Amino acid sequence: MIAAATFVAAALRLFRLGPQSLWIDEIFTWYSAGMGGPLSVKDLLENVHGPLYSLLLHLWANVAGDSEWALRFPSAIAGVLTVPAIAWLASRWLGREAAVPAAWLAAGSPFLVWYSQEARNYSLLVLCTCASAAALLELQRRCDARGLARYLALAAMALLSNLSFALLAPLHMRWWLAGDPVTRPARLRSLALTVGVLLLVAAPWFGSIARTWDWRRLQPERSAVAGEIALRGQTTFHAAAVPFALHAFTVGYTLGPSLRELRAHAGVATLGRHAAELVAVAGVFGALGAAGIVALARRKRLADTLLWLVAPGLLVSYFAAQNFKVFHPRYLAVSLPCVLLVLAAGFASLSPRLRRIATVAVAALWSVSLYQHYFVADYAREDYRGALAVVRAHVAPGEQVLAMGSEDPVQFYARGLTVDRLWLGHVQQPGVMPAKFAAKLSQAGGTWVVLSRAEDLDPQDTFARWLEQTYPQAGRWSRPGVRVWHLTGTEPSAPAVP
Repeated sequence: MIAAATFVAAALRLFRLGPQSLWIDEIFTWYSAGMGGPLSVKDLLENVHGPLYSLLLHLWANVAGDSEWALRFPSAIAGVLTVPAIAWLASRWLGREAAVPAAWLAAGSPFLVWYSQEARNYSLLVLCTCASAAALLELQRRCDARGLARYLALAAMALLSNLSFALLAPLHMRWWLAGDPVTRPARLRSLALTVGVLLLVAAPWFGSIARTWDWRRLQPERSAVAGEIALRGQTTFHAAAVPFALHAFTVGYTLGPSLRELRAHAGVATLGRHAAELVAVAGVFGALGAAGIVALARRKRLADTLLWLVAPGLLVSYFAAQNFKVFHPRYLAVSLPCVLLVLAAGFASLSPRLRRIATVAVAALWSVSLYQHYFVADYAREDYRGALAVVRAHVAPGEQVLAMGSEDPVQFYARGLTVDRLWLGHVQQPGVMPAKFAAKLSQAGGTWVVLSRAEDLDPQDTFARWLEQTYPQAGRWSRPGVRVWHLTGTEPSAPAVP
């Protein structure tokens, strides 16, 4: 059954791996992996978001190239390997009866499929999180040199996959200190060595870690300084962030409101349009999760669950509330295995009849979510490739591309063309945008304006409305999440102040 689940996981992750465009974070991965050039040690030491993944991707891309399919393939493989890894973990943490449900839940999880089809490090992080946790639980049963080396290797890989693995330090410390009293003395003797090795592994990145974030913001008594703005949009944290993360963990980002919908029109009206899906998700996974919590209580695993699921959620929420780092479910990816294991415990505790009903309900919700993930444009990533294909089909010599909003993907897909950038945030300064926009237009005989992700810097869509009014004769095209205008110089030469 675990082998069958692994096969299904491979099919789901490799199916339509390449059709969607790379989005902005995947372009950052392309840069950090040194595509098209050497990857220096300095580059790796400056990468605090996943140096191991960047190194692996660099080595792989030298063989396979940098197409969308090639860049995402390592994530897909990590996603496939997560299935046997979480089955191993479930058998050690919950018992053998939970291994098969855990394997199937990992195989079909829309959240894991999403990140297994993205050129980012989260799929590798989840794999290493599951494997290192299972290896540590194995040490509770038998603490020897081989088992210790296995745990150290997997924990180091997890740490270098993403620093958020450190959120599990309290849980792993509990497991080091608890468990079989026969092996506890050996584990206590090994603990200092383990901590020292992991600190040595992370030490080369301490300087970059200290420089990357403003750690002073984490002071509890801190007040925002004058003029300080949220890291993203109107706020870095919202009361609905944690419920949204749980929703994403259960059905991914492709059931209920789409990410573009939420970024542009988050509110009661948007939720109301998707009320049926949201109620179904809450009902099915709420009931299954409640059964899982009861099963965990019987196994005396609730303290583990609090350290694995609740503690990281509180810490990431605190980061966002302090304007230190934005809240996003992917930053809690280390807690996802716990969610799946809670559901697996729920499945294992049900009677055969209720288990069949739960299986049908989960499969129905996941089928809709995965269908929309693969085929529905509203849930797809921004189509930069399609937008720039339009530009390439019509661009004339001497014309330029002007990237606005999310600029890096435009630059990536416009390679070989003349590309310039204009910061969309200028639209918030009265009179500034028209002058800067006119100066950009004067640089070429024609300009292709490519606008995407406007909601972060221009939530009212002021620039697009002004552009439509000021240049009514401009050519217009749109692809999911991306809008294109073609200005030839025959339109008004003195844009009005918006």
